[in-house]
Amino acid sequence: MTQAEYSMGTGAIHIKGAREHNLKDLELRIPRNRFVVITGISGSGKSSLAFDTIYAEGYRKYIDSLSTKARRILEQVKRPEVDYIHGLSPVIAIEQRSARDANPRSTVATVTEIADYARLLWAVCGTPYCAKDGGEIKRRTIDDCIDRIFQEPEGTRIMLLAPTITAKPAILREELPRIRQRGFQRVRIDGEIKSLDERDLVKSGRTEIAVETVVDRLVVDKRQRSRLADSLELTFREGDDRAIVMQQRNTKDPWKQFSLSQHVACSVCGTVYEPITAKFFSYNHPDGACPECGGLGETRQFTEQLIVPDPNRSVRQGAIKPWRLGSKRMIIQRNAILKQLAEQLPFDPTVGWKDLPAATQRILFHGAGDRLFRFKLKPGNHKGKMMSFEGVLADLEVTRRQTSSDGLKARLAAYQISKICPTCGGMRLREESLGVKLEGTGFSEFMGFSIARAYGFVAELKRGGPRYDEFEDALSGLKRRLSFLHEVGVGYLTLDRPFSSLSGGESQRVRLATQLGMGLVGVIYLLDEPTIGLHPSDCRKLLDTLSDLRDRGNSIIVVEHDEATLRTADHLIELGPGAGSRGGHVIFQGSVKESVDAKVSRTGAYLARRARVLKNSATLKPDGRWLEILGAACHNLKEIDVAIPVGLLTCITGVSGSGKSSLVNNILGNAAAQRLNGAKAIPGKHRRIEGFDYFKRSVRVDQSPIGRSPRSNPATYIKLFDHLRRLFAQCPISRVRGYRPSRFSFNVRGGRCERCRGDGVIKLDMQFLNDVYTECPSCMGKRYNRETLDIRFKGYNIADVLDMTVDDALKLFRSHPSIAAKLDTLAAVGLGY
Repeated sequence: MTQAEYSMGTGAIHIKGAREHNLKDLELRIPRNRFVVITGISGSGKSSLAFDTIYAEGYRKYIDSLSTKARRILEQVKRPEVDYIHGLSPVIAIEQRSARDANPRSTVATVTEIADYARLLWAVCGTPYCAKDGGEIKRRTIDDCIDRIFQEPEGTRIMLLAPTITAKPAILREELPRIRQRGFQRVRIDGEIKSLDERDLVKSGRTEIAVETVVDRLVVDKRQRSRLADSLELTFREGDDRAIVMQQRNTKDPWKQFSLSQHVACSVCGTVYEPITAKFFSYNHPDGACPECGGLGETRQFTEQLIVPDPNRSVRQGAIKPWRLGSKRMIIQRNAILKQLAEQLPFDPTVGWKDLPAATQRILFHGAGDRLFRFKLKPGNHKGKMMSFEGVLADLEVTRRQTSSDGLKARLAAYQISKICPTCGGMRLREESLGVKLEGTGFSEFMGFSIARAYGFVAELKRGGPRYDEFEDALSGLKRRLSFLHEVGVGYLTLDRPFSSLSGGESQRVRLATQLGMGLVGVIYLLDEPTIGLHPSDCRKLLDTLSDLRDRGNSIIVVEHDEATLRTADHLIELGPGAGSRGGHVIFQGSVKESVDAKVSRTGAYLARRARVLKNSATLKPDGRWLEILGAACHNLKEIDVAIPVGLLTCITGVSGSGKSSLVNNILGNAAAQRLNGAKAIPGKHRRIEGFDYFKRSVRVDQSPIGRSPRSNPATYIKLFDHLRRLFAQCPISRVRGYRPSRFSFNVRGGRCERCRGDGVIKLDMQFLNDVYTECPSCMGKRYNRETLDIRFKGYNIADVLDMTVDDALKLFRSHPSIAAKLDTLAAVGLGY
């Protein structure tokens, strides 16, 4: 195949000598500009071929085209184990991974650039309104201001005042003579018109006083327009583009006033605002973010359910749990407050919290308002002091802010949950930004729309007439991206949905829609199981989208098991025949039709229905025990009742966005964790759940990465590593050297490699690119120092054991029951590789 054929886009991606992980020196040709599916059993080498070989080499070649500095970094990046790859285009990988580690500020709109287009649209087309009185905010010219004055009846007496200074009396005594030197005779001080010839204009005091200079006094008369214009210009110069107009229609009427400004200001009250720019609608920028929550839309707040975890306890028994934290003196003082409140409210402190009147509970939590109580908090103060009671919630917040103890802050945080910010109402933006409307809709309201509804809103704007003609590019970009999101089956998501809350399949499809919006051609797209979590009714949309991406002149390579995806593919590559060391071979390559007829293809046998997945156990029936969720109303659930049989395998399904996760995770999962495990979890809105008496504990399995840190691996997660460390600490050389089990942990100093701190890799900062990790040159990726690696069990050191497959480790540790039992479990669930 000639180089000309490759450049014409009609050739293939030729891979020779691929040996990454378990790949067995593969050589294969993948057709370009085709929909290619790589399939095979788990552990057969699919991801090693697609991501660790093709993508890794494509990434290296991209960096090689950058600056000299980037190429110096390239020398440190491990090259994939492959002889060569010819015909490789720019590669974009859209991997199957959870979005939980994404920036908490990232939303569907920010990731897909929808927010960027929308910010521009609201900044240039939106109409701002004053937060104080709802008046329209606009910039007035001098002619607009004169016309406003001439709206007053003929003969109306007016005074033009220029806001000059607001300061303390001592400073004003120095400034007032300077105002007189500029030729002015009168000022308004603290609301009174006074002559600058008067003595003692300013009385002593500490409060600041506002001073406005009287520039002119005249009568509304259109023949006086020239004088009015000159005086108004002078007023604006003296008042920093602001003016106060006092008007009196006849001598018996009181003086009234209104404000004018050449700044961007409210047309009613005259409040001056900053000019609206795109950054005003970014909750990642100080000019746009709500000052209370910093643009997150949520703040950590104490919640009643966590403060009183056991409503059966009485106040005297410590029902208000966090009030038992802190210093001994603080605890004694709080107990005294509760005792005296019980006497003066009154209430019985010995009855269970749930039996207290609702009004009493409300006062204890939120305070008694203006009502005063007599508290005796200091020894010897027999009379006491009349004080208000702000409530437990306010007291805990004050304690959290004022304490210098990090330990106390951490313990108090356990009684807080994220709640909607009380200042912005969860809108994330500051008050001025929320007042800008586009066709009656604010920016944050638009971000709260579902993708489908937002698409309809933008479509209406495009039909809105010539006003939007010059912003056609922004509107088209917005509409196109919303259309792509709808095409990939996530039209039910709201634009402000946190990206970290998406499932792995949803996040991958959102990233795929972003790529569609870029309109690239001649690119190789690598996708990892994009149909996971997708309902069959939505799967067709996704496959049509991928086919469209291919038809634009791109190569699509998908790692997938889904039958619909396999049947849609132009070309199949099947790896196997087994997992781990038994995999890494190409056992079939060709069209879907050829795989059906090929005896060597295990996938083809299932597609042809020669092989099937059958249930090998009897179907059980409910035995009368039920777990009932009543009145489920979290997110989009419509107060439904659900009954789940106890002791059976139950599947809850439905189209994407139908409320499955809201029911199972937000309501049932959190309620079970709270009731059975004692977790501080708040379940979603529901009436009650019956049937927890049939269970002892709750275990949740989701798409979160295993472990609590990036260092976690299967050995640490299932507590196998503890047994391995103890075993190595008992080796003869370890005893001679005095090594303890902690010596064999890569999380603590002593036995680990300190250059990489036990990571085995060094992070390279690529600045505008994603960080790159390269093998540690000191320990060669083994994580431990040389002395630790000297300790061997049956010829293997601790790094060798961690590199073993589960099946190999089983052979080595078969005589150690505590280790073998955990390895047997991993092997039993198909993770022997």
